[in-house]
Amino acid sequence: MKLSIISAALLLAGASNVWAASSVDLSVKGLIIPAACTPTLSAGGVVDHGKISFKDLSWNLYNVLPVATLQLNVNCDAPTLVAIKGRDNRAGSSAADPIGQPNYGLGLVNGDKKLGWYLLKTANGQADGVDRPVIESNDGASWTDASYPGVVWQVGGMRALSASTGSDAAPLPVEAMTLDILIETTMVPAYLIPAGQEVPLDGSATLEVIYL
Repeated sequence: MKLSIISAALLLAGASNVWAASSVDLSVKGLIIPAACTPTLSAGGVVDHGKISFKDLSWNLYNVLPVATLQLNVNCDAPTLVAIKGRDNRAGSSAADPIGQPNYGLGLVNGDKKLGWYLLKTANGQADGVDRPVIESNDGASWTDASYPGVVWQVGGMRALSASTGSDAAPLPVEAMTLDILIETTMVPAYLIPAGQEVPLDGSATLEVIYL
């Protein structure tokens, strides 16, 4: 009888361990901060290349359109750690660029025809009126220098202003931030574009303030 009781106790203990391993905790966290930041873009955030004649496009070469510049302003209620994240609202519509740079799409024509892409770059960063270098991160934890000319703003990447570009580079708290956004648009060769119809360039991106 004693052996039976001990055996039953061991079986119950084993069952208890099985049940404990079959559960997992879920946590919901966040932080409400007192400051708020508002972003604005010059020209209403619109880059308009106007009407482009099909006959003026290169038949077999990529067609590079004039570089456009918009100024991004971010104004906060108080000094705040922020970054700006880019999101492509036309994801999946960018044509493959010949050197493999990350890019934003220009929309699709007739359901599946890709017109090209555009790249975003940044310049002339200022934090509260002081020139500051631009840094970039994909995860908000590690940052790299993005201040020298020609550095493409990665799709989905975050950009911020910093006091340095070295190994200790980190975002600065800002109350007023300004940044020039350079938009470089490239269209595919004309033979890839449907002829005999009006074809709109329909690129769209969202620049979002990320609180760090």
